[in-house]
This record gives sequence, structure tokens and C-alpha cells, in this order.
Amino acid sequence: MRELAGLALSLALPWIAGTLAVAALWRERVQGKGTLCIGYGYLVGALATTLLLRLASLAGWRWSFAGIAGVLIALAAGGWYLAKPLPILRDAPSRCAASLAAMPSTSRRIFWLFLALAAINVVGLACCVAWGLLLPYDAISHWADKARVWYEYGRIMPFVDAYQWRRLADVQYFWDPNPRHPGAVPLLQVWTSLGLGRWDETLMNMPWLAALVALGFAFYAQVRRLGAGAAKAMVCTYLLLSIPLLQINVAVAGMADMFVSVAYGTAAASLWQWTRSRKRQDAALAILMAVYCAMVKNEGILWTLTLVPAALIAVQRRLGFALCGLLGAAAILYLVFGPNAMVFMGYTVVTQLRHVGAPMIEHMFVMDNWHLFWYAAAAVIAVNARRLLDVRLAPLTATVAAGAALVVVVFFFSSAAGGVNEESLVNRFLLQGVPALALYLLAVLQYRDEITLSAGDSARLASVNPAL
Repeated sequence: MRELAGLALSLALPWIAGTLAVAALWRERVQGKGTLCIGYGYLVGALATTLLLRLASLAGWRWSFAGIAGVLIALAAGGWYLAKPLPILRDAPSRCAASLAAMPSTSRRIFWLFLALAAINVVGLACCVAWGLLLPYDAISHWADKARVWYEYGRIMPFVDAYQWRRLADVQYFWDPNPRHPGAVPLLQVWTSLGLGRWDETLMNMPWLAALVALGFAFYAQVRRLGAGAAKAMVCTYLLLSIPLLQINVAVAGMADMFVSVAYGTAAASLWQWTRSRKRQDAALAILMAVYCAMVKNEGILWTLTLVPAALIAVQRRLGFALCGLLGAAAILYLVFGPNAMVFMGYTVVTQLRHVGAPMIEHMFVMDNWHLFWYAAAAVIAVNARRLLDVRLAPLTATVAAGAALVVVVFFFSSAAGGVNEESLVNRFLLQGVPALALYLLAVLQYRDEITLSAGDSARLASVNPAL
């Protein structure tokens, strides 16, 4: 019972502290504020927890669950004071009940049906995490080994490659196949183990389940902010959470790709909302999630860079498009005139095309890894191609185009092509951009009528006044 309480606290304390911090940031009322705060709250709280563990290790203090928990409680109290949430919390149930009562009966039934399906999914995945084993190779050799050493020593211990480890011959140094990966994910595993009071290679992976639930809340809130109704937003959220590869990364937990996916998706969502609203809260959340994405895994830095074109286009449209064009031209010139190989962030970038199209097509369009997600993406983009550079969608399109360019470079022009051919990388890397792409597709569909109406108004004005 004590272990169960500790596990619950290890998940709840960061979540509550983060939720209240986001509530303090969002003082004004916005569509879906409650779900937005809950969704982003866990990610903000997880980021804060890992930073506290880093600070304690830097100060030379041995990690203590009670000590870190006390700081999180203090942060939660500060967020509560700044947010002044009591009236909002009192009114929340009545507002939700009134909103559901105002929905047509069919829409209300659809909402509850897909909410129940999503909840059943979460319960099933919770059983998989609780009863499963630490199975993936990367989970064992890149992440959990760091977590085990750091948990036993009560602080961050340095990891080096095998050559340095043999040369140093120091018991204070450890090695694994990839010592340069960031420590955010192992620190979450350590934090959960501290809550349990013992090392447990199964229950320490509960943050993966929490990340999935947080993604569901955040995605639902952002779809609602796009103007979708509650039933439509719930259906879309369930469809995202039911993608097989997303569920597998939770059920067989231990790899960092899930956290990159959630952090990048929420960062892109907040950035895109900022391009529309110019609210400082959206900008702050976008920056926080982008920082978290970069701290989770080295590839997260690359995904974070794909957000830059959207920000540039939103600030100065012409300059943003010009810079994007220059980057594209520079990439083509590199392929034509650049060196045959160049090492960048652990990848060897080459100028010779690697033929990995067959495994990509097989995994994306033939196997039941993604349901019909990639078919839907291709259809929505093809049908709405003429609308994608509209002022409402241009920043979003720039992000998606930059992400697609990143996938092409990594898969077809780098040493990672071997992982694609061996089918060990193709799905994991694609997963990192899927929540952002899913929201983009919904934004394209949601803005479709607005863009069509705007174009029709412009045509009518031009017919009345040819000078226009």
C-alpha cells in the first residue's frame, strides 16, 4: 500500500504543480482552459521535477523523495496563490454540465462513447505497463541503465563511451552505447523509483502512461481552440490515442520517442495558436515545450529547429518565406557541391541517396502500424493543396514542411538509413512528428470553409470594383 501511494504521489505531485502553474499563466478564460491546463500541466511538472533533481545533484545533495516532493508542493502552493483558482474550480462542474446539456443528444452520445473508449484504452495500457517487462533494447541500454546507476548513487553520475571508460579506469565513471543522450527520461524513472522506495523496472515506466493521458487532454483542448465542437474534438482525440505505434510505445515503455512526440506536438500546437492569437501564454508554453523536447533526446533538438520557420513567417511573412527558400537552396547546393560525408549531431550526413523507400512505404501504408493515418494525411494535403499557404495556414505548413524535410534527410541522406532498412528506426522517428501532423490536418479541415469564404468575398469585391 505504501508503494502504491508513493507511485501515485510521484505522478500526482508534478502533475498538480504543473497544472496550477499553467493555470496561473492563463488568467483569462479561453476555450478548453481546464483540459489545456491539465494536458500541459504534467509536461511542465515533469520538466520542473527533472530540473530539481539536476539542481540537487549539482549541489551535492543525495536525492530524497520527501525533499523534492516538498519543493513541488511549494511550487503548487505558489501556482494556486497566483492562479486564484477557487471560483474557477467551483464553477467548472456546472459549466461542463451546462455545455454538455446544450449539445444535441446525438453529439452528446458520441462524446461519451469516445471518451469511454479512450478511458478503456488507458486502463488497458496501464495494465500493460504495470505487468510488463523492460523489453526494448534502447530502453535497456540507453535509458534505464542510467536511471539504475543514478538511483543507486542518489545523484547524476557521468557516463562516457567505452574507449574513455577503459582509459579513465575510474569507478566513478560508467558507460553505455550512447552516453550522450540527455538525462530527462532516466531522471523521470529515478523520480518514480524514489516514490516507490525501491528500484522497479516495471512501475518506474508509469510516466509513459501519464504522458499519453496528458497528450489526450492537450490535444483535445487545442482542437477545441481551433473551433471544433466537443464531440468532434473527442472523436479526433480518440483516433490519435488509438494509433497502434503510439500505444505500443506506452505498452512497451522505456524509450524516449514517446516524450519527444508529446513535447514536440504540444510545442507546435502552442506556437500555431500564438500565430493566430499572439497571446503571450501560447508563446510561453511553446518555448517551454520546445525546451523540454530538446532536453528529452538529441533528435528533439532537430525537431525543435523545425518550429523556427513558423515563427519567422508569423513575425514577417515575406522574410520568413525568403529564409525558408534560402535554406532549401542551401540544402540542394550541399547535395551537389558538399563533401561526401559530414558528421552532425551523431548522424553522418551523406550526399548520396540511400534507397529506403520500400520499408517506409511498407510500414506507413501496408502494415497496420498507423491504421489509415498516412492515407488520411496524403488525402487532406492533396485536396487542400491550394489553401496550404493561406495566411492562416502558412506558419503551420512551414512547420510540417520542415518536419518532412528533416525526415527525408535523416532517412535518405544519413547513416540512419541503416536503421530504416533494418526496420528499427522508421516508425520511432515518424512517431515523433505524428501528434503535430494530426493537429495540422485538423486545422486544414477546420479552416477550409473560412478560407473558401474569404476567397469568395475577394472575388465578389473584385467583380464590383475591378480596380481591386
